[in-house]
Amino acid sequence: MDVSIIFVNYKTKDLTIDAINSVIEKTDGLDYEIFVVDNNSQDGSIEAIENKFPNINIIKNPINAGFGAANNLAIKKAKGKYIFCLNTDTLLVNNAIKIMFDFMEKETNANVAACGGLLLTTEEKQQMSYGVFPNLINCNAFHWLLGYLFPQTKNRPIKEITEVDVVIGADIFFRKSVLDEVGLFDERFFMYAEETDLCKRIKDRGYSIKINPEAKIIHLEGKSTSGLLNNAKLRVISKYKYAHKHQSWLSIFFIKFTYILFHTIGYLFSFDKNHLALIKMHFKG
Repeated sequence: MDVSIIFVNYKTKDLTIDAINSVIEKTDGLDYEIFVVDNNSQDGSIEAIENKFPNINIIKNPINAGFGAANNLAIKKAKGKYIFCLNTDTLLVNNAIKIMFDFMEKETNANVAACGGLLLTTEEKQQMSYGVFPNLINCNAFHWLLGYLFPQTKNRPIKEITEVDVVIGADIFFRKSVLDEVGLFDERFFMYAEETDLCKRIKDRGYSIKINPEAKIIHLEGKSTSGLLNNAKLRVISKYKYAHKHQSWLSIFFIKFTYILFHTIGYLFSFDKNHLALIKMHFKG
């Protein structure tokens, strides 16, 4: 088996069906299998997906265990030489999986442990396809504000194969042998930062991580999650879990200070109670 493709579904039935159709329509020249891990959606997702695709592997998770834990369930059953974790809110533009497979198979890329494709909007404009490891400078509210005011600074355009710290979790193509060596997703991260943590562990072992812009994937960003405040809270929780695992006490203090200041100013100007909720989260972090 060349590639095991894994989708995690939580109440995204139609998106998941479209994403699977996209894989089937665009993927050629590969021996692959598809897994769908359903995180206890209870919305008819399992039945609809089983009826539409009777030959794929469906794992029925009795609880909503989060993104990393759900992927781990499928990775443990996967037969592929490579593992492709693909969001349900994605659509392949070209034969992206074969392009990434061929890239990883090159002898010159033997040290590449993971890669990702170029994420695009529905208008096929470049989206954020990669990230950097948090540090004292980039993990605070001032850096977020800079990116908000000057969005062109957040992600440089990718026109060629590029070394990166982190492939965005929407489309990570892993070498299975490396996952066997460094371990799977840390299940303490419910959602967000789990790919950053795993990429950090991979890089710490001396491996390389790349973006290959020849593989093109539309990312319907945000369609597979809902609730802005809830998502913000999940990001805060994951931010601190990552910081406690990989960063210094000074970084943790600076995260708290800058974000509490940021949300305090935000509340004073808007009286939006979401700012108060997030201030409480940062005090607990």
